[in-house]
Amino acid sequence: MTRPGDPTSPGDTAPPARPLSRVTLSGPDLGTVDLEFEGEAAPDGADAGNDAGKHTAPHTPAAPQDTGPDFDPRLYEAALPRPDPLSADAFLPVLDPAQFAALLDDLRGELSLVPDEATRAALNSRARLLHLNVEGYRVQHGQARSALTRVLAETGVGVRGSWERQQEHLTFMNAASGGVERDYEAATAAIEQARARRFEALVGVGARPDTTGAEDLYTQQAVMDLAREGHAIRPPEQKSGSKRVFNSFAVFSKFFVGVISGVSINLLFNPESRLYLTLIALTAGVMFSVLLLWLVDELAYRAKLAPVTPGMAPARAYTAGIVAVTALYLGVEGFLNWDGILRVTAEIAANAAQQGQLTDLSALPETDTAPQHWSLLTFTLALVGMAAGAALVQGRERARAVLERERLAARVAQLKAQGTLADAARATDHVTYLERARDRLAPPRDVTSPDHARLNERVLHHWEQERDSQVQAISSRLLAEAQHLQATLEDFAGQVQAARFPPPRRGLRALLR
Repeated sequence: MTRPGDPTSPGDTAPPARPLSRVTLSGPDLGTVDLEFEGEAAPDGADAGNDAGKHTAPHTPAAPQDTGPDFDPRLYEAALPRPDPLSADAFLPVLDPAQFAALLDDLRGELSLVPDEATRAALNSRARLLHLNVEGYRVQHGQARSALTRVLAETGVGVRGSWERQQEHLTFMNAASGGVERDYEAATAAIEQARARRFEALVGVGARPDTTGAEDLYTQQAVMDLAREGHAIRPPEQKSGSKRVFNSFAVFSKFFVGVISGVSINLLFNPESRLYLTLIALTAGVMFSVLLLWLVDELAYRAKLAPVTPGMAPARAYTAGIVAVTALYLGVEGFLNWDGILRVTAEIAANAAQQGQLTDLSALPETDTAPQHWSLLTFTLALVGMAAGAALVQGRERARAVLERERLAARVAQLKAQGTLADAARATDHVTYLERARDRLAPPRDVTSPDHARLNERVLHHWEQERDSQVQAISSRLLAEAQHLQATLEDFAGQVQAARFPPPRRGLRALLR
């Protein structure tokens, strides 16, 4: 890149043979080379204008006007740092040779004030040698400056490439993010319009405005149609306290009457009360009770579904099965409890006879002719009947729920086949589809960005390390030379001062002067 003062630029009227004074790398990627020549002084306003031009981001064309929301691409500019221009003077931590030359000239001017001619001659010779040292330092300073300019230019190429790749990646990601934001705002506007159309469609068909799906809409219409025809669909029952108690009783009764049956079987077949026979009797009683009550539940369920389900037996067959199972259950439980009660009564009588405490019942007044064990038998059969009734109720309730669901599903299918609610259902579901489509919006992922980032980091680190090492080497050598020259000049200045102002002589030395 050339500047207006560059002799290679067309239209430049300056003579081509002008010594180069300064080379400066500037710009965010060190890609701008500024050449300054001796005798050229740019005004402050021009420099400020050039610097402002260099640091100003390129103008981004405005987005085309459309019906969507306004988009400003400048909001998505890459937030990269903008370093100051690099120059060789920034890496030369030494004094300018002109300052050392000025100091030496001042010291040489003081030599004429030295009274001793021999001392003055020696100091003049040393001053000429120091002048050669200063000129040599001037040459080394110029070489170091040129070397630093070359190093900064060479390493700036790598840094510039890394910055360009990073800028390209950030530009791509920012553009993608801007596109996604525009798509998101457009999708949001479409969702709001779809919600307004959904509200109008739901109000038009008489549905609730808060309906969010087509299935919910069809279900509401089916429930209203069935209620209008006299087939009201009861909503699912809430688990109230009484409902929980009934369900708990229905489950507990199966096992409770089973335990009663097991005790009766144990009294009948295990007179010696052996442990393993007791366990077998209790298990058999529970299994017998649970199986028969499950049969009552299932038969009641099938009897309820038989009239409306093709391929099933008549409802009276299942009803007869319920009666038969219940009669069998009551008969078996009655026999087992009757036999158990008689056996226990006989054992009690035998134990009383052995102890001599048997009482003549004929001598007692006939207050109650019915045996006391009839009350226990009646209570046991009542429990069995209640358990069978609970199983029957549970089966019919389960069948009723199935029938209502089938009736509701049939009416929903009929409404869908008619197509009268198709537009309202489409408007209702359209909002959900748009929301899901908006949720899927995401900026396109650059699958190579991690590799690019690591590569840029390694390359940038390499060039920065190379620049630092070379700059450190050049600066350290020049700094050592400058410190040595400064120490020599300080020593020479001390000699000049000692020669100008010798210490006063006292005693014999003052007389011999």
